[in-house]
Amino acid sequence: MSGETQRMGVCAVLPDYRAAVAELPVTAALSESPRGSVVVVPGAGMWWDRALAARAEGAAALVIADPQDLPREAREVLRTLTGIPVIIERPRLRPDLVADAIQGRAGIPASIIAVECGAPASELSPVLRDGFGWARVFAGGPLSLLSGAATAQARVALLEPRERRAGPAVTVAGNVEAGHGPGGLLRILALGEVRSEVSVDQPAGLTRLETCTEEGGLVAPRRFEASARLALRRAFEACSTGEAVTDLEDFLDDCALGWGLAAFGTADQASV
Repeated sequence: MSGETQRMGVCAVLPDYRAAVAELPVTAALSESPRGSVVVVPGAGMWWDRALAARAEGAAALVIADPQDLPREAREVLRTLTGIPVIIERPRLRPDLVADAIQGRAGIPASIIAVECGAPASELSPVLRDGFGWARVFAGGPLSLLSGAATAQARVALLEPRERRAGPAVTVAGNVEAGHGPGGLLRILALGEVRSEVSVDQPAGLTRLETCTEEGGLVAPRRFEASARLALRRAFEACSTGEAVTDLEDFLDDCALGWGLAAFGTADQASV
Protein backbone atom coordinates (compact mmCIF):
# COMPACT_ATOMS: atom_id res chain seq x y z
CA MET A 1 0.00 0.00 0.00
CA SER A 2 2.79 2.41 0.84
CA GLY A 3 4.34 1.85 -2.59
CA GLU A 4 1.02 2.67 -4.19
CA THR A 5 0.75 6.01 -2.39
CA GLN A 6 4.17 7.07 -3.70
CA ARG A 7 3.16 6.74 -7.32
CA MET A 8 2.53 9.93 -9.27
CA GLY A 9 -0.33 10.31 -11.68
CA VAL A 10 0.43 10.79 -15.37
CA CYS A 11 -2.25 12.22 -17.63
CA ALA A 12 -1.26 11.13 -21.15
CA VAL A 13 -2.91 10.03 -24.38
CA LEU A 14 0.22 9.42 -26.46
CA PRO A 15 1.00 5.68 -26.78
CA ASP A 16 4.72 6.18 -26.08
CA TYR A 17 3.94 7.83 -22.76
CA ARG A 18 1.33 5.31 -21.73
CA ALA A 19 3.92 2.62 -22.43
CA ALA A 20 6.46 4.57 -20.37
CA VAL A 21 4.04 4.64 -17.42
CA ALA A 22 3.70 0.86 -17.65
CA GLU A 23 7.50 0.60 -17.49
CA LEU A 24 7.58 2.70 -14.29
CA PRO A 25 5.09 0.81 -12.07
CA VAL A 26 6.70 1.86 -8.80
CA THR A 27 6.67 5.61 -9.47
CA ALA A 28 3.92 6.21 -12.06
CA ALA A 29 0.24 5.47 -12.61
CA LEU A 30 -2.10 6.59 -15.37
CA SER A 31 -4.54 9.30 -14.35
CA GLU A 32 -7.60 10.74 -16.04
CA SER A 33 -7.36 14.05 -14.17
CA PRO A 34 -4.74 16.77 -14.74
CA ARG A 35 -4.96 17.96 -11.12
CA GLY A 36 -1.87 16.91 -9.21
CA SER A 37 -0.58 14.90 -12.18
CA VAL A 38 2.22 15.14 -14.66
CA VAL A 39 0.36 16.18 -17.81
CA VAL A 40 1.85 15.16 -21.15
CA VAL A 41 1.04 17.70 -23.86
CA PRO A 42 1.47 16.45 -27.45
CA GLY A 43 3.74 18.85 -29.31
CA ALA A 44 1.65 19.16 -32.48
CA GLY A 45 -0.78 21.95 -33.34
CA MET A 46 -1.37 24.74 -30.82
CA TRP A 47 0.35 22.86 -28.04
CA TRP A 48 1.17 26.03 -26.10
CA ASP A 49 -2.54 26.68 -25.48
CA ARG A 50 -3.05 23.12 -24.26
CA ALA A 51 -0.08 23.53 -21.92
CA LEU A 52 -1.60 26.69 -20.47
CA ALA A 53 -4.96 24.94 -20.01
CA ALA A 54 -3.30 22.02 -18.19
CA ARG A 55 -1.51 24.46 -15.89
CA ALA A 56 -4.86 26.13 -15.10
CA GLU A 57 -6.40 22.72 -14.34
CA GLY A 58 -3.88 22.08 -11.58
CA ALA A 59 -1.13 20.05 -13.25
CA ALA A 60 1.81 19.34 -10.96
CA ALA A 61 4.21 19.33 -13.91
CA LEU A 62 4.09 19.48 -17.68
CA VAL A 63 5.89 17.42 -20.29
CA ILE A 64 5.78 18.89 -23.80
CA ALA A 65 6.24 15.91 -26.10
CA ASP A 66 8.47 16.62 -29.11
CA PRO A 67 7.19 20.16 -29.81
CA GLN A 68 6.90 21.24 -33.41
CA ASP A 69 6.52 24.80 -34.70
CA LEU A 70 6.22 27.68 -32.26
CA PRO A 71 5.09 31.05 -33.63
CA ARG A 72 6.78 34.10 -32.16
CA GLU A 73 3.53 35.41 -30.68
CA ALA A 74 3.19 32.27 -28.52
CA ARG A 75 6.40 33.09 -26.67
CA GLU A 76 4.62 35.22 -24.06
CA VAL A 77 2.09 32.44 -23.43
CA LEU A 78 4.88 30.04 -22.55
CA ARG A 79 6.52 32.55 -20.25
CA THR A 80 3.42 32.41 -18.03
CA LEU A 81 4.05 28.72 -17.30
CA THR A 82 5.65 29.43 -13.94
CA GLY A 83 5.40 27.68 -10.61
CA ILE A 84 5.56 24.10 -11.92
CA PRO A 85 8.29 22.12 -13.70
CA VAL A 86 8.07 22.18 -17.50
CA ILE A 87 9.98 19.38 -19.21
CA ILE A 88 10.52 19.73 -22.95
CA GLU A 89 11.02 16.35 -24.57
CA ARG A 90 13.41 16.86 -27.49
CA PRO A 91 14.34 13.44 -28.88
CA ARG A 92 17.08 14.95 -31.06
CA LEU A 93 18.57 16.72 -28.01
CA ARG A 94 18.34 14.13 -25.25
CA PRO A 95 19.62 15.30 -21.85
CA ASP A 96 21.47 12.03 -21.23
CA LEU A 97 23.37 12.33 -24.51
CA VAL A 98 24.06 16.00 -23.76
CA ALA A 99 25.50 15.02 -20.37
CA ASP A 100 27.77 12.44 -22.02
CA ALA A 101 28.95 15.02 -24.57
CA ILE A 102 29.78 17.59 -21.89
CA GLN A 103 31.50 15.04 -19.66
CA GLY A 104 33.60 13.80 -22.55
CA ARG A 105 35.08 17.25 -23.13
CA ALA A 106 36.15 17.55 -19.47
CA GLY A 107 35.72 21.32 -19.49
CA ILE A 108 37.88 21.87 -22.58
CA PRO A 109 36.19 24.47 -24.82
CA ALA A 110 35.62 24.04 -28.53
CA SER A 111 37.16 26.47 -31.00
CA ILE A 112 34.85 25.63 -33.92
CA ILE A 113 31.30 24.28 -33.83
CA ALA A 114 29.58 23.19 -37.04
CA VAL A 115 26.04 21.82 -37.18
CA GLU A 116 24.38 20.30 -40.25
CA CYS A 117 20.64 19.54 -40.38
CA GLY A 118 18.58 17.73 -42.98
CA ALA A 119 14.82 17.17 -43.04
CA PRO A 120 11.73 17.36 -45.24
CA ALA A 121 10.54 20.94 -45.78
CA SER A 122 7.70 20.61 -43.27
CA GLU A 123 10.10 19.54 -40.50
CA LEU A 124 13.23 21.54 -41.18
CA SER A 125 12.39 24.31 -38.69
CA PRO A 126 12.15 22.12 -35.55
CA VAL A 127 15.20 20.09 -36.63
CA LEU A 128 17.15 23.32 -37.13
CA ARG A 129 15.98 24.51 -33.73
CA ASP A 130 17.51 21.43 -32.12
CA GLY A 131 20.66 22.10 -34.12
CA PHE A 132 20.82 25.48 -32.41
CA GLY A 133 20.37 23.64 -29.13
CA TRP A 134 23.38 21.41 -29.75
CA ALA A 135 25.46 24.45 -30.73
CA ARG A 136 24.44 26.08 -27.44
CA VAL A 137 25.50 22.96 -25.52
CA PHE A 138 28.99 22.86 -27.00
CA ALA A 139 29.40 26.64 -26.80
CA GLY A 140 28.67 26.47 -23.08
CA GLY A 141 25.78 28.95 -23.06
CA PRO A 142 23.26 30.98 -25.07
CA LEU A 143 24.17 32.18 -28.55
CA SER A 144 23.48 35.33 -30.55
CA LEU A 145 22.88 35.47 -34.28
CA LEU A 146 25.52 37.42 -36.19
CA SER A 147 24.30 36.86 -39.74
CA GLY A 148 22.39 34.37 -41.80
CA ALA A 149 20.60 33.46 -44.98
CA ALA A 150 17.28 31.69 -45.43
CA THR A 151 15.60 30.36 -48.54
CA ALA A 152 12.88 27.80 -49.16
CA GLN A 153 15.51 25.07 -49.51
CA ALA A 154 18.31 26.03 -47.13
CA ARG A 155 19.21 28.11 -44.09
CA VAL A 156 22.64 29.08 -42.78
CA ALA A 157 23.45 30.94 -39.56
CA LEU A 158 26.66 32.35 -38.11
CA LEU A 159 26.54 32.71 -34.33
CA GLU A 160 28.63 33.74 -31.34
CA PRO A 161 28.35 33.26 -27.56
CA ARG A 162 25.99 35.83 -26.07
CA GLU A 163 27.80 36.48 -22.81
CA ARG A 164 31.49 36.09 -23.72
CA ARG A 165 33.72 38.25 -25.87
CA ALA A 166 35.87 35.30 -26.91
CA GLY A 167 34.30 32.05 -27.94
CA PRO A 168 34.05 29.46 -30.67
CA ALA A 169 33.06 30.17 -34.25
CA VAL A 170 29.62 28.62 -34.66
CA THR A 171 27.78 27.76 -37.86
CA VAL A 172 24.42 26.03 -38.20
CA ALA A 173 23.14 24.95 -41.61
CA GLY A 174 19.89 23.28 -42.60
CA ASN A 175 18.83 21.81 -45.92
CA VAL A 176 15.54 20.48 -47.23
CA GLU A 177 16.12 16.83 -48.02
CA ALA A 178 12.92 15.15 -49.13
CA GLY A 179 14.31 11.63 -48.88
CA HIS A 180 14.52 11.67 -45.09
CA GLY A 181 11.79 10.19 -42.94
CA PRO A 182 10.00 12.05 -40.13
CA GLY A 183 12.36 13.54 -37.58
CA GLY A 184 15.30 14.52 -39.74
CA LEU A 185 19.04 14.15 -39.31
CA LEU A 186 21.63 16.10 -37.34
CA ARG A 187 25.42 16.05 -37.40
CA ILE A 188 27.37 18.16 -34.94
CA LEU A 189 31.12 18.71 -34.84
CA ALA A 190 32.84 20.49 -31.96
CA LEU A 191 36.52 20.90 -32.82
CA GLY A 192 39.56 21.93 -30.82
CA GLU A 193 41.87 20.18 -28.41
CA VAL A 194 39.02 17.70 -27.98
CA ARG A 195 36.92 16.63 -30.96
CA SER A 196 33.27 15.74 -30.36
CA GLU A 197 31.01 14.35 -33.07
CA VAL A 198 27.31 13.72 -32.60
CA SER A 199 25.05 12.05 -35.16
CA VAL A 200 21.29 11.90 -34.66
CA ASP A 201 19.15 9.90 -37.07
CA GLN A 202 15.67 10.20 -35.62
CA PRO A 203 13.88 8.21 -38.38
CA ALA A 204 16.12 5.24 -37.59
CA GLY A 205 16.11 5.90 -33.84
CA LEU A 206 19.90 6.04 -33.76
CA THR A 207 22.29 8.41 -32.02
CA ARG A 208 26.06 8.28 -31.84
CA LEU A 209 28.54 10.33 -29.82
CA GLU A 210 32.28 10.02 -30.36
CA THR A 211 34.85 11.98 -28.37
CA CYS A 212 38.48 12.09 -29.52
CA THR A 213 41.42 13.28 -27.44
CA GLU A 214 45.18 12.85 -27.73
CA GLU A 215 44.71 9.54 -25.92
CA GLY A 216 42.33 8.16 -28.56
CA GLY A 217 38.64 7.99 -29.39
CA LEU A 218 35.71 6.91 -27.24
CA VAL A 219 32.20 6.11 -28.48
CA ALA A 220 29.57 6.68 -25.81
CA PRO A 221 27.40 3.66 -24.95
CA ARG A 222 24.10 3.58 -26.78
CA ARG A 223 21.15 4.77 -24.72
CA PHE A 224 18.26 2.32 -24.87
CA GLU A 225 15.79 4.18 -22.64
CA ALA A 226 12.91 5.64 -24.62
CA SER A 227 12.81 9.43 -24.82
CA ALA A 228 9.31 9.48 -23.31
CA ARG A 229 10.39 7.43 -20.30
CA LEU A 230 13.37 9.70 -19.72
CA ALA A 231 11.11 12.78 -19.86
CA LEU A 232 8.74 11.31 -17.26
CA ARG A 233 11.58 10.41 -14.91
CA ARG A 234 12.90 13.96 -15.16
CA ALA A 235 9.44 15.34 -14.39
CA PHE A 236 9.11 13.10 -11.32
CA GLU A 237 12.55 14.15 -10.09
CA ALA A 238 11.76 17.85 -10.57
CA CYS A 239 8.53 17.45 -8.58
CA SER A 240 10.19 15.53 -5.74
CA THR A 241 13.31 17.67 -5.37
CA GLY A 242 11.93 21.09 -6.25
CA GLU A 243 15.06 21.81 -8.27
CA ALA A 244 14.55 24.22 -11.16
CA VAL A 245 14.75 22.91 -14.72
CA THR A 246 15.82 25.16 -17.58
CA ASP A 247 14.15 23.28 -20.44
CA LEU A 248 11.68 26.04 -21.26
CA GLU A 249 14.26 28.82 -21.08
CA ASP A 250 16.67 26.88 -23.30
CA PHE A 251 13.88 26.01 -25.72
CA LEU A 252 12.85 29.64 -26.12
CA ASP A 253 16.48 30.68 -26.63
CA ASP A 254 16.78 28.18 -29.47
CA CYS A 255 13.45 29.30 -30.94
CA ALA A 256 14.59 32.92 -30.90
CA LEU A 257 17.57 32.04 -33.08
CA GLY A 258 15.21 30.49 -35.59
CA TRP A 259 12.97 33.55 -35.61
CA GLY A 260 16.02 35.75 -36.12
CA LEU A 261 17.29 33.61 -38.95
CA ALA A 262 13.89 33.72 -40.66
CA ALA A 263 14.22 37.52 -40.84
CA PHE A 264 17.11 37.06 -43.28
CA GLY A 265 14.93 35.09 -45.67
CA THR A 266 11.49 34.93 -47.17
CA ALA A 267 8.48 36.33 -45.39
CA ASP A 268 6.72 32.96 -45.18
CA GLN A 269 9.36 31.54 -42.79
CA ALA A 270 7.72 32.85 -39.66
CA SER A 271 8.39 30.25 -37.03
CA VAL A 272 10.74 27.62 -35.74
